[in-house]
Amino acid sequence: MDSMISRLIERRLSDALKDEVSFFLLGPRQTGKTTTLTQIFRLLDHLSFNLMETKERLRYERDPSLLSQEVSASGKKRVFIDEIQKVPSVLDDIQVLIDKEKKVFALTGSSARKLRRKDVNLLPGRALHFRMDPLVYPEYRDVLAVKNETELKRVLKHGELPGILTLVADCREKLARELLASYVATYLEEEVRAEALVRHLGAFAKFLKLAAESSCGLVSMRSMAQDIGVTHATISGHFQVLENSLVAERVEPLLPAGEKGKLRKSTKYVFFDTGVRNAAAEVLGPAEFTSEYWGQLFEQWVGLSILRLMRAKGTAGRLRYWRDYAGREVDWVVDVGDRWIPVEVKWGENLRPGDIRHLDYFVQAYGNKTQQGYLVFTGERDRKVSDRILAISFRNFLERIFPE
Repeated sequence: MDSMISRLIERRLSDALKDEVSFFLLGPRQTGKTTTLTQIFRLLDHLSFNLMETKERLRYERDPSLLSQEVSASGKKRVFIDEIQKVPSVLDDIQVLIDKEKKVFALTGSSARKLRRKDVNLLPGRALHFRMDPLVYPEYRDVLAVKNETELKRVLKHGELPGILTLVADCREKLARELLASYVATYLEEEVRAEALVRHLGAFAKFLKLAAESSCGLVSMRSMAQDIGVTHATISGHFQVLENSLVAERVEPLLPAGEKGKLRKSTKYVFFDTGVRNAAAEVLGPAEFTSEYWGQLFEQWVGLSILRLMRAKGTAGRLRYWRDYAGREVDWVVDVGDRWIPVEVKWGENLRPGDIRHLDYFVQAYGNKTQQGYLVFTGERDRKVSDRILAISFRNFLERIFPE
């Protein structure tokens, strides 16, 4: 069923191929990169390579120039290479094929780390870079309509990886949870142990659990280092591994000019999917979560949904958060350069005046760059709570914040 879900990013990928522009499509495992490109290339005359296959990968590791020879001999203009990070040495020959033979490449990868090494050719000036994320609600509402809090909880618990969400839609939650646990275990085995990224895998496993538990919150690396028994630098390096492996998103604070001394400067790290977060935190099971934990997941889901929609549509801007030393905070701020869109998140449908206090302060303090503030909550109907603050339902908050 997941192959039937249309992705918002498809149009941008198709347009790139139509314009004969090569591109990288990066994203965590199981987000649908291969499925999406296979669907796009289905009606195109092309040559494809799957470097995930051991036999295929070994051929080009032994002789990277072999791929160039085969592409040239095929006479085909478009080339699809899956999991390019497995054999990054072929990228030099790919550059030559783009420059001299005007070939067009679609290259997928699930590890930015392997592609960021100093000796890797990322085809500067020759290839666009796209990001494939898990699903965002407008993409799957026909498969799993999230109409109420009960349905929302199913999504927050299991996440939005296409294959996992399809199982949830088919009421196969137990299998979905087993596959999520396997996803985390496979990540540890293949991304960490196989690449010798850390000296002590046991300590990293403890770190991964703590990082998942603190996802979306302000991180005290010093406290985490003390809990695990490693150095502050080690924890910083571990977070870099998560970021480079596309498992965690780094969210920087909004620091308006002239106010940096008044605001928190810590970085937030957010797991790329709520289901993977729950599996890594070892809380994924049939039991109900506390209201506080549902609130954390809901806040993360709202932020990730905004980020995914912006990436899929190519919306210029950054997702940030805002917090000052007086204790005021806004969960998310969409920074689009000339304006800021503050978004507060509340788990619950009953709103009180205190729920918008910090949001109202932000709108008043930065009125020159902020037109409207939003409070996303679990109610079913939108509410206008003040002249410049709108409470919007979780069911349609993306359409209200980013109207077509």
